[in-house]
Amino acid sequence: MILILGGTIEARLLLEKLVDEQRSIIISTAHEFAGKFIGKHPSVQHIAGKLNVEGLQALIREKGVNAVVDATHPYALEISRNAIQACSRMGVRYIRLERATLDVDFYEKARYVDSFEEAAVLAGNMGKVIFIATGSNSANVFLQGINRRDRKLYIRVLPDENSIDKCLKAGFARDEIITDIGPFSYKDNYHLWQDLCIDVVVTKDSGLAGGFTEKLHAARDLGIGLVVVKRPAPGTKALKNIDEVIQVLRIPYNSPI
Repeated sequence: MILILGGTIEARLLLEKLVDEQRSIIISTAHEFAGKFIGKHPSVQHIAGKLNVEGLQALIREKGVNAVVDATHPYALEISRNAIQACSRMGVRYIRLERATLDVDFYEKARYVDSFEEAAVLAGNMGKVIFIATGSNSANVFLQGINRRDRKLYIRVLPDENSIDKCLKAGFARDEIITDIGPFSYKDNYHLWQDLCIDVVVTKDSGLAGGFTEKLHAARDLGIGLVVVKRPAPGTKALKNIDEVIQVLRIPYNSPI
């Protein structure tokens, strides 16, 4: 049994290839609505909800999981740390699948920063109408780091109550919260940012599969600033290619314990 973690495009593509190989699979996503992006197949089980180390260990034990593929978002550090620890304790294989990064050097208005706090300061200096595409967990950082007296902020988050509630508690008004499920196309971004008269966009380096290219090109064509929060360092070596993951899964694994 293989456990795939993540509601990402990489997770779905890997799932499809493993189904073709007639593997038994569990896919775990943080949100229930991610299930609609997962194809229905008798060999695939979908579970929703956040898992801590103990929860992952119980799942591995109960389902007879012998390999865990972590295809979560590059910034979802907590679940990756939990998975590494659970796999180590249970003596099962852990594989990290992570999308490749992209170069933004060709756009002179794009800037990399190391943290959300740094992104807030830089965005506030670059424009007056700011679009935040880094998720609800960082909502409070931007409201604390940007002077609202002469700045207008919008934030795009997942359409679930928890994400919206985080933004409201941080201090965003409801008309400043845009809810939708990505990745978003070039046209989605271009027309939305044009309609809102956005001066600067703050985003994560979500990679090719995560819609980062579409954000970058839309920002460039609108001539607006782009602040990119760098990825955190991975907890272990990551594979960038789904076929590499398939090859590793075919190799017998001897538990280190």
